[in-house]
Amino acid sequence: MNIFKRPLTAHDIKQKSKELGADLVGIADGAALDTSAITEHDGGRVIVLAVRLQAGTSRIRPWNDRNKYYNDELSLTFLEEVSLELVYWLEDAGYPAIIVPPTHVDPWRYKGDPKQHQQTLISLPHAAVEAGLGTLGLNLQLLTPQYGPRVLLTAVLCSVDVECDKPMTEA
Repeated sequence: MNIFKRPLTAHDIKQKSKELGADLVGIADGAALDTSAITEHDGGRVIVLAVRLQAGTSRIRPWNDRNKYYNDELSLTFLEEVSLELVYWLEDAGYPAIIVPPTHVDPWRYKGDPKQHQQTLISLPHAAVEAGLGTLGLNLQLLTPQYGPRVLLTAVLCSVDVECDKPMTEA
């Protein structure tokens, strides 16, 4: 044990994440998700955070309604703040950490074709499944017991040696 590291448990991390405002939190094994494309040092655990989307925005019919975008952007900004505060808390305990935002792509992999879909470096829906937050639907979208598909996800990579959650066995 490094004397500069405060002992932490999975429960401690989840409790702090919820205190900061996350609606759901789970911890996955970084080896199961191959975090090496992002970091060689701090990817031992993938802490997946979720906040629910506001139900009111789903009642606005036009897909391109400005109010819908504005409300979703506020939720995304809140989730980014929660993950940043969690990183600072982990680092204060002696564990360097890295935020993986929902749209984290590697710009160097771009092939010059604007019609070609860019893959994220880690699939956050798959990470959420590994972290026990839900299952994948037929369209590969995360489905949670609490909020269905209406969640925003982010992840924090950190090599804190805590117990990982297990994927759900039933949808």
